Amino acid sequence: MATLRYSDSVRSSHDIDHQGNIRHLTGTGNIYQQLDGLEREEARLQTQYEMWAARALRIEDRIAQIDAQRRALLAALEPAVRDAERDLELF
Repeated sequence: MATLRYSDSVRSSHDIDHQGNIRHLTGTGNIYQQLDGLEREEARLQTQYEMWAARALRIEDRIAQIDAQRRALLAALEPAVRDAERDLELF
């Protein structure tokens, strides 16, 4: 027959649920915990939005730089194209 030890049968304060960590029927905690969770979620989403908005601005700036480089290259190429057209007309 196994004997029970004192520590096996006595509950400590760690075994007792306290009001702060008991979930209510909704499973989401009390109203203050819900509000705190909503505030944290809003702050997280705001940070994420600011990161994506900054990234979008960098992408738009890079697209504008590429467009400017393309126009500069086409402007530099235009005299060479005219010369080639003139040379073809001579034949």
